[in-house]
Amino acid sequence: MKIIKSIKIHFKKKKILKKQNITCFPELDKFDFSQKTIIFISNSLPKHDEDSGSNRLKEIIVSYKELGFNCIICVENILEIDKYVTFYNNLGIIVFFETNLYKNYIAFLKSIHHIDYIWYNGPKNFNKYFSKLSQCFPKSKSIFDMVDIHFLRYKRAIEIEPYRISLRKKYYEYFKIETQLAKKADVIIAISEVEKKIMSQYLNESQILLISNIHYCKIDGNKIAPFENRNDILFIGSSHEPNIDAIHYLYHEIMPKVWLKLPNIKVNVIGNVKSKIHSISHPNFNLLGFVENIESYFITSKLMVAPLRYGAGVKGKIGQSFEYFLPVVTTPIGAEGMFLENKKNAYISETADEFSKQIITLYNDKEIWSKLSDNSTESLYPFSKEKLKSVLKEI
Repeated sequence: MKIIKSIKIHFKKKKILKKQNITCFPELDKFDFSQKTIIFISNSLPKHDEDSGSNRLKEIIVSYKELGFNCIICVENILEIDKYVTFYNNLGIIVFFETNLYKNYIAFLKSIHHIDYIWYNGPKNFNKYFSKLSQCFPKSKSIFDMVDIHFLRYKRAIEIEPYRISLRKKYYEYFKIETQLAKKADVIIAISEVEKKIMSQYLNESQILLISNIHYCKIDGNKIAPFENRNDILFIGSSHEPNIDAIHYLYHEIMPKVWLKLPNIKVNVIGNVKSKIHSISHPNFNLLGFVENIESYFITSKLMVAPLRYGAGVKGKIGQSFEYFLPVVTTPIGAEGMFLENKKNAYISETADEFSKQIITLYNDKEIWSKLSDNSTESLYPFSKEKLKSVLKEI
């Protein structure tokens, strides 16, 4: 079935390219040969409104553009009609899209006289393209953005499901990329101080720089909706396995305890998770799918929950909550790398029983809720754009 699907995509793409009949690559008009050039290699175009990892990469790309770089995003199987191509082009950022002019984006990059930096987004891209691009552009500086420590995420998943062979295979695959192949990169980007410390056991610490998620206040703190006007609980997550596990944990082990005390509370789950959720059906547990504008949920919800039992990296959903002064209940895994202090910046719970009690407390106690909400600005400080740009200048 996969082969048939691949053939259909191939012919569909050829048909579209024929219709486009492109004879030049107009975005190269924006190219300033007096400036340095950075290439971003990603397995998909960063959809900044769909997941926190994409939003982080978008902020990095935009910051490089603001620092005066020529920025080019290279992704396979992207067409000019993609709305995100338009989004980045409007910012003066070049996106390689499929045309009849170039066989692939490597051929396109060879048409550019000088490439200073190549940014590999995640271990899959680094593993797939590093050797080839290093041969094509030997003078370019390579930057391996880990996004998070993938082998650590799988190690933690194995602790919960020790008999899943697929988890062990993934663990060994990523362990090799992230601890061995990574040594060949000029710069390695870790997403938190915790992960930088872990990777320093395997790599030269001088190679590793820290770039976390990028967050900043999205509303005026003096104008947020009051405690009394808010209802319900919010969870945001993609189909990423730690999110799916968190949804099941929330539904099966946490919310039944909450509903005993607060039977009318609704949980709104935003994100494309329905394809992986088959056993959940409850009038107060809503799987909303992708929501284009999620601001209203941050403004009207009473709490964000992030009951993650495994995973790695820095959790964008928590940072987003602070952008809107929305208090958070999470786990030690969710809080990792966020510089959080329990009961000051968030409530951090280790068990389902404790998690449910903290939801009930925050849902009912205006004073505690207000304290966490007020501390949101402080919680955002480590994730500023200014800090991001200072690190980019180091590279």
